[in-house]
Amino acid sequence: MDGAAVAGELTLDDEPRSSNRLHFEIANESHDAALRELLRDTPLAGSISISLEREPSFFAAESLLGPEHETVVALENGAVVAAGSISARQRFINGEAMRVGYLSGLRLSQSCRGRAAILRSGYDEFRRIHARGGPSIYLSSIIADNEPARRFLERGLEGMPTYRFLSEFVTLVIQCRRPTRAWNSTSKFLRKLQREGFRFIPECEGNSSEIAGLLNRYNRNYQFAPVWEARDLCPDNMEVIYSRTRTPVACAGIWDQRAIKQSVVRSYSGALRWARPFMNLVATVIGTSRLPAVGDSLSHVYVSPLAVDPDQPELMQHLISLLRTRAEAQSADYLTVGFDARDPRLPHLRRAFHSREYKSRIYVVYWEDGAALARSLDDRLLAPEVATL
Repeated sequence: MDGAAVAGELTLDDEPRSSNRLHFEIANESHDAALRELLRDTPLAGSISISLEREPSFFAAESLLGPEHETVVALENGAVVAAGSISARQRFINGEAMRVGYLSGLRLSQSCRGRAAILRSGYDEFRRIHARGGPSIYLSSIIADNEPARRFLERGLEGMPTYRFLSEFVTLVIQCRRPTRAWNSTSKFLRKLQREGFRFIPECEGNSSEIAGLLNRYNRNYQFAPVWEARDLCPDNMEVIYSRTRTPVACAGIWDQRAIKQSVVRSYSGALRWARPFMNLVATVIGTSRLPAVGDSLSHVYVSPLAVDPDQPELMQHLISLLRTRAEAQSADYLTVGFDARDPRLPHLRRAFHSREYKSRIYVVYWEDGAALARSLDDRLLAPEVATL
């Protein structure tokens, strides 16, 4: 069901649902410390295990999910043992803006590993929220090498929503510090654009409504891309290219979430743990990004929003290069940007930046009432907001 969001649609009864010692509630401030501990203790598995944390407040980052969001917690003997979030916002599906959900932040305490019944009961709670006015379909993502989560969610267990795989999503982590030759290349390209009549104007001197219009025209060509409004834009952190007629034709911005969200390295796989010192030595020589120490946060900011014609990978490269300067000035070490694995611009960007990359799997998730819309998805590339995945 498309249309504007209605306040309170994604809500759960105040009365907790109980089963023996286990019961479920909508999270509130009293759960804040326990939720932050759960995030620290449940890193995303993979060759590099990373915990996605929310310090100093779990709820400070909730607004990133959109105007409609709830976090469900499972409590056993008074302790939070699992959590997950359900939210909705306007996104583009088959070229049309509509209300689309997002299932995210699924975490199960180490003490409860193997107890799939807790997760299935949690999805029962999601379904109850969905039945109160949720959108027809939801977006979800899983780290590609998180085999246990993939097996559980892709099995089609009775009572669970359907998880249908759509495509892999590639996240590039680009080092902000760049060699002189890269800056010279960018400067040369920008001078070429200026000779052709294009102008670089800070967004704060432009028209935010026009920029939002550009973003939405661009995002309409992708599945799950966000719908932007002028009030969503951060003027001080954007690079905008205008045509001779002062019409915006491309833009890219920085979204810095470090004050409320952190990505912390918790461990490396066996081979990578032993190879990391050598890899960092090589990275220092060739100018690529180093692998941080266990316990360190990745000092990164996101490339968002972004609108560049898919036939202009070189323009995207140089816009990202300009953002590297902005990010470095903000004491960030890395830029993070994401693309559908099928995106034809990826090979060009890989060659240009020699970045580290991480892969996840994007799913459309639905209960019975969303099956028809899920089946209708055409083959457009995916462009979910990397800063909120």
